[in-house]
Amino acid sequence: MSLRHSTSRPRRHGVVLGPADRRLLERAGWRTTLDYRENHVRARDGRLLEVIPAWTAEAERFDGQLRFVTSVASTPEIAWAQLRADVEADRVRTVGGVSRLRLLPAP
Repeated sequence: MSLRHSTSRPRRHGVVLGPADRRLLERAGWRTTLDYRENHVRARDGRLLEVIPAWTAEAERFDGQLRFVTSVASTPEIAWAQLRADVEADRVRTVGGVSRLRLLPAP
């Protein structure tokens, strides 16, 4: 085996994580979170009739002002797709005038 010529090996990267919509948001500088909860539908006598899943995807970003967006859906993939569509359509909420926040230069 020559030190000048290495044998070709397949590239080993980690497993691709999460939906593509979430990865694209994070690459664009958004911090993302995903939460799960269940809405229980019960009869008058207390019997459980149905469990409705609710996935909440959130993204936030600070560029001089805090911007955030939230989406709730029945699956994580749908929640991320809705969230990304909202960001791309600029349906983002903004908290302006954050005067209490002071940014210091890095040492």
